[in-house]
Amino acid sequence: MELTSFTKKDGRIRFNIKGVDVGMANALRRTIISQVPAMAIEKVRFHKNSSILNNEILAHRLGLMPLTTDLAKARKSKEYVVTLKLDVAGPKTVHASEMTTSDDSVKPVYGDTPIIKLTETQKLKLEADAVLGTGADHIKWQAGLASYEISKNHVSFFAETYGQYSAEELVKNALKEFSDKIREVEEKTK
Repeated sequence: MELTSFTKKDGRIRFNIKGVDVGMANALRRTIISQVPAMAIEKVRFHKNSSILNNEILAHRLGLMPLTTDLAKARKSKEYVVTLKLDVAGPKTVHASEMTTSDDSVKPVYGDTPIIKLTETQKLKLEADAVLGTGADHIKWQAGLASYEISKNHVSFFAETYGQYSAEELVKNALKEFSDKIREVEEKTK
């Protein structure tokens, strides 16, 4: 196997792989999409919500917000939970950067993401628990996307991160997950 034409820019990575079949390329693509662990908000406790959006819509919106992920730290505990808090009053547009966190390694990737617009009489107070998961469980844990094209003598591969990891980390984490799965199959078939 040989990597050529390696380029990276703005959370995207492209490279050509020689000496690999379409099955392996597709396995890497599927691993990036569904098996790379990432942090995402799973539970939201509302203490006050006088905004125009109901609790379920706000919880869904928060769940889809990409969060930075320190995979090594998250894997040290099976019950790794990070609580993010928000306590704001209008009039204002509330942004992701206004959420405080119990662990600085887990915070919104894009702080300028608008969460909601509050009028002068509206308030929002909540606590949100972020946990580690994978895209196979729910799209909110999907760390990126990937695709490939086949030509005569190589596979052109593309991957883009949603921000939880750099593009290189996304591919490296996918390769590690893939090798772990192969090792698990080998162990079970002995």
